[in-house]
Amino acid sequence: MIVGISIRSLFRRRTRTVLALAGIAISAALLLDMTMMASGLTRSFEELIGARGYQLRVAPRGTLPFDSEAGIPDAQAMTRRIAAVPGVRSVAPVLGAQLYRVEEEMVIEPIFTTGLIGGAQFLYRLVRGEDAGEGEVVISEPLAEAYGLDRGDQITLAAELDPSLGRPREMRSYLVSGVGDFLYDAAGQRSIAMPLTEVQALTRRPDQVSLFAVAAVPEVSDDSLALEIQRAIPEVSVYSTREMLAEMDRRLLYFRQLATILGSVALVVTALLVSTIITIGVRERFGEIATLRAIGLRRGRLLLGIMAEGLVLAVIGCLLGLPLGLWVAQRLDRILLAFPGIPANVSFFVWDAERVALALLLVAGVGALAGLLPGWNAVRTPLGRALREEAE
Repeated sequence: MIVGISIRSLFRRRTRTVLALAGIAISAALLLDMTMMASGLTRSFEELIGARGYQLRVAPRGTLPFDSEAGIPDAQAMTRRIAAVPGVRSVAPVLGAQLYRVEEEMVIEPIFTTGLIGGAQFLYRLVRGEDAGEGEVVISEPLAEAYGLDRGDQITLAAELDPSLGRPREMRSYLVSGVGDFLYDAAGQRSIAMPLTEVQALTRRPDQVSLFAVAAVPEVSDDSLALEIQRAIPEVSVYSTREMLAEMDRRLLYFRQLATILGSVALVVTALLVSTIITIGVRERFGEIATLRAIGLRRGRLLLGIMAEGLVLAVIGCLLGLPLGLWVAQRLDRILLAFPGIPANVSFFVWDAERVALALLLVAGVGALAGLLPGWNAVRTPLGRALREEAE
């Protein structure tokens, strides 16, 4: 009964309560977004790495994949050496290069190009068409949309420019065999994929690659296989999914720190809002509380009723903040994915039911505890003084 009376007292001043709920909802939405952002990018990047079954990356010694223009020589021999390591299911060599799109012997723009072998197109998903064969390319959706290209069209590429005139050298035309969604591209990035031998010939880098993607057999862990490859081939650097995610975390430490700070601010704001509203409400009902104490009601029951007010405020605020937080997360995701170097297929905000539930329970707990201080002051005030203050 006491809890019910305390909760009903919240809505005696509806405007004040609604404003408090709005503030708590905003704080809950902010905490929800920061909780989703704290691990969202790492989780979505992990899913992206293993999307096509290639969990490991073998890069030139001391570099990360595509972090530099360094290459791995003797690619065919290296492929055989990696494939010979127990636990390796398949090996996919990749060569990255910057080619130039040409029209009427004029350079239009540089385009990042990857050379792959047939059957190992793990860097993109075909949207329409087929994988590239000899003399063919797969283009990214932004490139297709920008120039109205589609399957069956021609595209002219060059690997070098004349240093004095800036004009292309050794131009070659290719047939567009398909349009793909390039998994690691940033939003709007224009990319091309073609057979590995074509890129090696264009860039004059025979038997050289930028990296190897390695798929492990199902029973073998990524970390153990990475160690085995590193022992067998010490002249390269091998990265498991865990190591690549650790590097991603290091580079995105700023976002984690930002999430922690803003999440803490959200909890403090919630505590202050609930505490202020409960303090005002308790002060207005000071005489009522003193009367209940005078007729023998226990302090613990009164304190429980006051804490219930804070809990109800926080829970309603969480329920209002949940859809608000999801709506804000969608819009923030679009803004953050526009940052240079961030793949458009990852997400900063990933729903994690356990983390979200924990965050909302934390807000509810903070709301209940925020009512503890004003409630404690009310029930600890000597009864005689409380009745005298109310009479005055």
